[in-house]
Amino acid sequence: MQSNCQKITNVIVVKNLEKGIKFWEKVGFEVVTSVPQGDEIGFVILGNGKTEIMFQTTASIEEDINQVLPESNTFLFVEVEDISGIQKMLTGENILIEERETFYGATETICTDPYGNWICFAQFKEGKPE
Repeated sequence: MQSNCQKITNVIVVKNLEKGIKFWEKVGFEVVTSVPQGDEIGFVILGNGKTEIMFQTTASIEEDINQVLPESNTFLFVEVEDISGIQKMLTGENILIEERETFYGATETICTDPYGNWICFAQFKEGKPE
């Protein structure tokens, strides 16, 4: 029996969305959808082409589900076409690894977003390994 799953997207739980939106806009994402919560944004979907990322505040989740879900950290792996362009966009951000070549054929830059999540931007050479 198949589950017929079409897509899975991680919703990253944070205290406040504004700094994160600015960070992701810096690397080419745009706000696709946002849901207000009082005077602030409680939930946001950011998109860049077919790629999207979702964030929701702890307060919004607590109000929505009536449960407390703690803020969490994650490590995102983002495939890009132009690593040098991303590196320029990340000027002034917290860079953990400026550039490295991996055994699996990628050139990577690793940074953190304003929430402490690690983000690895990777450009593969021709013929990405399966």
